[in-house]
Amino acid sequence: MTRLLAIAFLIALSFVLIRYRTSEKLQKYLVVTLISGFLLYTTTLMITELMR
Repeated sequence: MTRLLAIAFLIALSFVLIRYRTSEKLQKYLVVTLISGFLLYTTTLMITELMR
């Protein structure tokens, strides 16, 4: 559940930063962070389900 909240927070943060036209460099870092967070969540979920 904590991971879902973190992902929701990152999505909301990315929306705010893109909406208010922050620097392109910051937007790239945010997109990379968002994608890596989602991939990490998916990987963790798959590993925990396979261990059961």
